[in-house]
Amino acid sequence: MRIGFITSTYPRYQEDGSGRFVQSIAEALSDLGHEVHVLAPYHPSISQLNSSVYVHHFRYIWPDKLAIMGYGHAMDSDRSIYRLAYFLAPFYYIAGLFQMIKLTRRFKFDIIHAHWVIPNASIAAVVAYLFRIPLVITLHGSDIFVAQRNPFFAWLAGRMFKIASAVTACSPELLQGALALGAESQRTHLIIWGADPEVFSPSEDRSRYRSQWDIPTDAPVILSLGRLVKKKGIEYLVRAFPSVLQHHPNALLVIAGDGPEQTTLQALVKKLDMSASVRFVGAIPWDSVPLILQLCDIFTVPSIRDDRGNLDGLPTTILEAMASSRPVVASAIAGIPLAVINQQTGLLVPEADSNCLAQAINMLLANPALAQQYGQKGRKRVEMELNWRNVAQQFLVLYHQSTEMRG
Repeated sequence: MRIGFITSTYPRYQEDGSGRFVQSIAEALSDLGHEVHVLAPYHPSISQLNSSVYVHHFRYIWPDKLAIMGYGHAMDSDRSIYRLAYFLAPFYYIAGLFQMIKLTRRFKFDIIHAHWVIPNASIAAVVAYLFRIPLVITLHGSDIFVAQRNPFFAWLAGRMFKIASAVTACSPELLQGALALGAESQRTHLIIWGADPEVFSPSEDRSRYRSQWDIPTDAPVILSLGRLVKKKGIEYLVRAFPSVLQHHPNALLVIAGDGPEQTTLQALVKKLDMSASVRFVGAIPWDSVPLILQLCDIFTVPSIRDDRGNLDGLPTTILEAMASSRPVVASAIAGIPLAVINQQTGLLVPEADSNCLAQAINMLLANPALAQQYGQKGRKRVEMELNWRNVAQQFLVLYHQSTEMRG
């Protein structure tokens, strides 16, 4: 089967973490014997990827400094769209449409798979109509958030859902959001993301990983990894940490990632007099993510629904931590409870509740055998169920059903 992806985010270079979940799906489909082509917007930092997937890019604006569409650059803290993005949208649409038509003529795709209903499904739908090819739409979070707050985007998303043979979401909230915008329930499916258990695996010797970040071998490490934006809820983790230090004075909170909330978070750490116990290590290159997961004792995902109603779908870092046999403490929102089974692979806490977050962390630090047990069960779940091969196989079922419907 020849499969055409269109996405606004995809790894731009070998160490880039942008859109890794899209790449993981594409490569898993390729590993199963299918030919996958990905169309993504141009970015000046793009270089050749070592991959079995064919990646194509389209330019939509000059000079390069204006190329903000995709890769998380068109939105301010994942909460609102920059004005420049509205100006660029028609150019993005026209350039993407022409390139997708060109690729479809050349490679004769059996199916088109659009990632993010806004803006990519509108391009994919035209091509699918012109070439009578089935369309699958996958939602990732920000697209539904934007559509729900803009009448035109809401109408457009609803039209795309009517055209699509199948719509998928990685969390119940995204699925319900799609249904509210007009998706048909019988063609809307929940597919939980995965991780690669070969790339992310446990290690018996964590001291050598800690030395790279100058972290004491005997310090209990609580790790957070992701963009520093409101919906990640890192503020509540920082506010929980004084209570952790009361019970475990040598504990260290490592915050990996960068973003617009970093300055605010650093000021909060200083205000709470925790500068010696909280480490900001910045953005982590993709090839170093498995290494930094090895050095922690507990992986935390304190996600929240921010004050504008935006929230994550299912952060793949959770699944990567589980694959690395790390116990997870996370908020019980969005798609997180689909991955983290409370009191089996980790602990779930209410969102925006620093007290419960601290209690859960303290419980696992005080019970290392229990933490290890949670980590092992999480690893087993990724090996057996929550991996990209299984995700790809679920998509293949939808692809075949879609082509049979068209046939």
